[in-house]
Amino acid sequence: MTTNTNTSTATPLMDGLVAFLRDDGWPVTLSTAPVPTVETRCAGTTAEWACTGRTFEQQGQVVFDSTLPLAVPEERGPGIALLLAAANWNLHTGAFALEPGTGSVRLRTSLVSTGPLLHAPAAKALVYANVLIVDRCLATLEAAVAGTLDLADALDQLAL
Repeated sequence: MTTNTNTSTATPLMDGLVAFLRDDGWPVTLSTAPVPTVETRCAGTTAEWACTGRTFEQQGQVVFDSTLPLAVPEERGPGIALLLAAANWNLHTGAFALEPGTGSVRLRTSLVSTGPLLHAPAAKALVYANVLIVDRCLATLEAAVAGTLDLADALDQLAL
């Protein structure tokens, strides 16, 4: 795996995403294997979390994931999975997902580019739609995972 913090990725979509992130003040670490990837971090209202951007140049697709700073215990997995599925039903942009093996939760947003380049306004919309949803929902999801908030109440509070 090749990792760097300074050079171009030589892939137009990734270069556009990286340029936006750098210009907007985000920390950037690049990788080229197995697909072009940029790793960064978001400092939200109450927590900080890891974010990953990936591009699939042939398909014109850009994907941005936030990995929430929580882990769902195995016994809470089915209920949290249902909560996330219900939240996704009303979510206009992106989708939450639970990795059953690790209990990791992420929010994924993506776009398909209409050309070979990713322009700053599109990159900004992709990234900020993602991190603002996570920031708004994180406390409710943490409480639901901890069991201090009933799942039905959590869904009402998410009000996506």
